[in-house]
Amino acid sequence: MDEAEYCDRVSIMVDGRIDALDSPRNLKKQFATDTMDDVFLRLARYAKREG
Repeated sequence: MDEAEYCDRVSIMVDGRIDALDSPRNLKKQFATDTMDDVFLRLARYAKREG
């Protein structure tokens, strides 16, 4: 997720759907985190794992 910090816009897919789409700065604000890794972890926490 380090590279995501340099993008203008990022999308994060969870379970085959886009759960986040915005600039890294806005996503970090939205999820009240300091890093894109933390944004990803918050979203991935709700993934439905099969198997």
